Amino acid sequence: MDIQFEDLTYEAKSPFWRTKVPPKTILKSVNGRFAAGELSCIMGPSGAGKSSLLNALSGYNYKGVSGTLKINSQIRDEKLFRKLSCYIMQEDKIQPMLTLNEVMMFAAELKLSNSTLTKEKQIIVTEIQNVLGLSGSKHTRTEFLSGGQKKRLSIALELINNPPIIFLDEPTSGLDNVSSTYCLQLLRGLAHQGRTIVCTIHQPSATMFQLFDHVYVLSQGYCVYQGTTNQLVPFLSTVGLHCPLTYNPADYIIEATDGEDQNNIAKLTAATMNGKLSLYNALKDFTKCPVAEETTNGELLLPELNGNLITSKLLPVPSINYTEVENKAVEKYGNTWCVDFPTSGWSQFCTLWKRMILQMYRNKIGLNIQFYHHLICGLAVGIVFYNKANDGSQFFNHMKFCMGNILFHTFTQSMVQVLAFPAEVKLLKQEYFNRWYSLRPYYLALQLSRVPSIIFFSSIYTTFVYFMSGLPHEPLRFLLFSIICLLVCFAAEGMGLFVGSIFNVTNGSAVGPMMIAPFLGLAIYGFDFAHQVPWLMEIIMQTSFLRCGVMGLVITVFGLNRKPLECDTGYCHFRDPNIIIYYLNVDRKHPYFEIIKLVIPLLLFRFLTYYALRKRLNG
Repeated sequence: MDIQFEDLTYEAKSPFWRTKVPPKTILKSVNGRFAAGELSCIMGPSGAGKSSLLNALSGYNYKGVSGTLKINSQIRDEKLFRKLSCYIMQEDKIQPMLTLNEVMMFAAELKLSNSTLTKEKQIIVTEIQNVLGLSGSKHTRTEFLSGGQKKRLSIALELINNPPIIFLDEPTSGLDNVSSTYCLQLLRGLAHQGRTIVCTIHQPSATMFQLFDHVYVLSQGYCVYQGTTNQLVPFLSTVGLHCPLTYNPADYIIEATDGEDQNNIAKLTAATMNGKLSLYNALKDFTKCPVAEETTNGELLLPELNGNLITSKLLPVPSINYTEVENKAVEKYGNTWCVDFPTSGWSQFCTLWKRMILQMYRNKIGLNIQFYHHLICGLAVGIVFYNKANDGSQFFNHMKFCMGNILFHTFTQSMVQVLAFPAEVKLLKQEYFNRWYSLRPYYLALQLSRVPSIIFFSSIYTTFVYFMSGLPHEPLRFLLFSIICLLVCFAAEGMGLFVGSIFNVTNGSAVGPMMIAPFLGLAIYGFDFAHQVPWLMEIIMQTSFLRCGVMGLVITVFGLNRKPLECDTGYCHFRDPNIIIYYLNVDRKHPYFEIIKLVIPLLLFRFLTYYALRKRLNG
């Protein structure tokens, strides 16, 4: 499939709080064409608009983009185009805690249809591993892969469903010369099988530059060259720029258009008509490739890093009639064609849930930290309040006990998500954009996969605290105590997910405690003058899930017809638990009512998180 664009313009608008700052034009009515069967690169000095052009062509960024985008000389349908293309970003975002083969098999489960047998999926995965030189590392965890292996794995994951169009942002970033050259050789071989591969690259060496079939050079948002690599030097000579024989042409054109000499940019832009003219070598044979050749039986021959040759029968991209595909899609699915995935929503949920559970189980360090955190804190709180729950003279310690338990669960669960979830959102954004799965099954799997660990760790803490503090050994009271603490955990987790879905780790670390502060203030307000709190303030206080948790624990600890407390000081005003209940103005409330109120913020925060993720993924 050939990609064409005409009069493509991109304006980067300022944030809403800087309305007086005019938008900055990054791409200025550029034109161009990237053909199938070619490895194309977008070059240019820093700030030339390389990534902006790639984002606009891939559909990753559509706000502020104007112009005409075409596929095979036809106006492209964006929804259909998303199904036929993939975008491999500069940062290698790969699922952690899984082996290379496991990551690819999970991707195959999501990207290949349900009718494909597991054995067939493994065969496809194995073939791709052989072609990309990853078979020797198939049992290696992804976090232990080298930079070059991670880059090839990123490519391998998107090759599973054999897309005809591949975009890559700086595929050689962070790699040494040997790995960079091998990566480009690999991409060139894949492109010569019939794919359209477009990547950005900053300043390639002379060897790497010759590996590209097509070069598109940008400078200050204008196209200053478009054509083959061997036509670049003759083209520059026609406008009076003579590249020395010993000079790398890629370095020369970037230095000539780095912005210091505006006249060079103007001459080159006029010579190419801002991308409307291309320079191709008529004798160029696109079927030949010095680094990726086809044998007589159709096998793809690629050099391995150690110099040995490997062969694989990775299927080339079949010829695709874009018009026919589009008509069939509209006829069968109408406007909702993009919504459908190769697998059903239930299959996506099961695959994602299994992947998340396996990752959680493999994260031994994280599990141990949480286990010892809950165990040690439970023992510490139990020792501090040891057997004080039966002492009628310890009224204020009783209140500290209830408040401390709620604060422990709130900060533990919320801050874990604030610190961990932003990294997961980056992975989600990449996989969602490349159409691995929809958001709903992912979000459902995310929520359910965390439930067992939260219940387990919270139970460890509440068990030690409850029995060491001396509370009555009553099953119903212990059950309500555990349920209230657990609901606070889930509500706090939802708040942490909401913050993590919007902010990065740095900003989230500040926003998270800021969100907890007003809930905490409302939770402790009015304890010493409960009967004097205005009705309006009483309503506002009910919006704090921390207060609902504290009130629920107070009623559970002192209510439910509890017997009088012990008193060793002669007279204890709060020896009768009913007096405590009346003093705090909760004598007409029941723990079940507080439990119901805790469910509301639990669901609300999860709805807000889902909405924030939807806006972030589609924004």
